[in-house]
Amino acid sequence: MPDLPETFWVDTHCHLYMEPFRDDLPEVLSRAQHQGVMGYVVPGIDLETSRAAIELSEHYPSVFAAVGIHPNYATRWENTSFQELRALSSHPKVVAIGEIGLDYYRDYAPPELQKAALIAQLELAAERNLPVILHQRNSFHDLQIILKAWLQDTESPNTPTQGARGVFHAFEGGPEELTWITQHGFYIGLAGAITYRPLERTQSLVQLLPLDHVVLETDSPYLTPVPHRGKRNEPTYIPLIAEKISSLSNIPLPTLANTTSTNAIRLFNLPSSWSSH
Repeated sequence: MPDLPETFWVDTHCHLYMEPFRDDLPEVLSRAQHQGVMGYVVPGIDLETSRAAIELSEHYPSVFAAVGIHPNYATRWENTSFQELRALSSHPKVVAIGEIGLDYYRDYAPPELQKAALIAQLELAAERNLPVILHQRNSFHDLQIILKAWLQDTESPNTPTQGARGVFHAFEGGPEELTWITQHGFYIGLAGAITYRPLERTQSLVQLLPLDHVVLETDSPYLTPVPHRGKRNEPTYIPLIAEKISSLSNIPLPTLANTTSTNAIRLFNLPSSWSSH
């Protein structure tokens, strides 16, 4: 991997193992690098894709992996899943447990099964002293209750002390949720939806954001930003998300790049050998 430039971006959430990238991933990463995107966090959504994320991280120095079972795939949680994820999480390029959480928008898995899988994976994150990548749709109240209990447990003297707790991926909530999230040590992940959500709602959210708790993501191949909406998303479009934030907040792009990339490095404890110029 080349030395990092003074100003660069990190895509903190992209599913690069998925089918849409099967034929041209090297070209996708080359295009992104030309746009200044120099690092990628690739979260799994089940055991198979968690392994695939690790395989990518072994092939590409700029790719880091997260392992976890997404709430929509909670029906795949089995008695052996915890031990399998524990083994995967010991890989040196695994930087988080995720993508995990609760999703009541789609009826893919019963809520109680989602909760059980989430709680187990939060326990693993505490054991491994890794941040979590959280998915939340129509479920903030229940997720908040579970996270409160987890945070209390992780403050126990017998539990390893975490730095950054994790990130709420593709955040679209309101001011109260934002305040709770950042006050409890979590980061906000902003994705392409910010380019096409109603302007008034988006502007009020951006202006409330504490910049030291923001990271950028594409959620590739999903959530493609304007003007490419409807096409495959890819890390190349991180600057489009940043441009929208900049236009709504008057924060210069270099400041956004430096701050959000520093946040990503801190959140995921990315190695100094990668982040040094």
